[in-house]
Amino acid sequence: MSLHRNPTPMSFFHGIPVFRLHSALVDNTYALTIQDYDGDSSTINNAVSQGRLVLIRALPFDRARALFCDLVDRHGLRDSYDIQMQYVVGLMAAREPVDQFAVTVNKRGPYEIIQPHCEGDSSSPLEIFGLHCVQNAESGGENILSLISQTADHSGLCAKEKAIVNTGMSSAELNRLRRNHLDAKTVIPEVPCGCSVLAQVEHGSIIVRGVPLVRSRSIVSGEDLVSYWDNVTVHDHAFHRFQYEILKHLGIFHCNGDISGYEAYMHVEDDSPWAPADTCSGDVEQTSRLFLCHIIYKMEPGDLLVFNNRAWTHSSNNWPPDQVRTLHAMYA
Repeated sequence: MSLHRNPTPMSFFHGIPVFRLHSALVDNTYALTIQDYDGDSSTINNAVSQGRLVLIRALPFDRARALFCDLVDRHGLRDSYDIQMQYVVGLMAAREPVDQFAVTVNKRGPYEIIQPHCEGDSSSPLEIFGLHCVQNAESGGENILSLISQTADHSGLCAKEKAIVNTGMSSAELNRLRRNHLDAKTVIPEVPCGCSVLAQVEHGSIIVRGVPLVRSRSIVSGEDLVSYWDNVTVHDHAFHRFQYEILKHLGIFHCNGDISGYEAYMHVEDDSPWAPADTCSGDVEQTSRLFLCHIIYKMEPGDLLVFNNRAWTHSSNNWPPDQVRTLHAMYA
């Protein structure tokens, strides 16, 4: 196996290096590529625990899911994995289950882009993420994986989270209200300014409010990390704008006729309580400084990408409406 600890960037975006991950054998600071997986996941687990991306090539889905299950079990995440693949997916409009071991990736409209994000949200943190490619678009569909800078200034970012406002509910009433909002974990005595109300009862309500980003322990790495969850980047215009600009910088963005501007290409989930894009944490240069590097790779059928979901964000380039891109996601 060739060893290249200091890969050469293909370019820089606002001073942040951009690397292209090749399908050939590579083992470097940021990524490990494996051509012939022998069934021993130890090397893969070590690389993921060290914060590197891992690309395994020519892996049928049954072997990909077995490998991911092995990683899940190594880190004691079996309950999380089963809940996500078998229960939570049933509550999502944008995804469908795949044999109870994976889910389809977010549905999107023609030419839509998805901003960088860590899978999951701050009230339900996920640790490991895997993508298995069934089919990729002929034009477009490149993945952009971005390593979060843990020393960056995150003070401009916030997470939208559900909370329960209790103004006199009994324990039974509170539990009934919580039943349909299991991700509402915090109980507060009054409705704060600038929040939205999702559900209302006589002596209480479910709200969505903005809260500061906080570090929390990654089971995979054992470190306290800041992660850019769905409920951080979905509602923040800065991340949508950043994605649009880096794709154009790389020369891979697909324009929809003469339509320009990131707003025309934004993808925001309709069924998310934090879906409205209504905050902006900075300009493109400021957002760029939140990352240490970016890795570009266009997945091929049989490819499996695995990484620490807490340390890396994932996003993708768009593609023309006459093309098909089918990926299966696994996370826990």
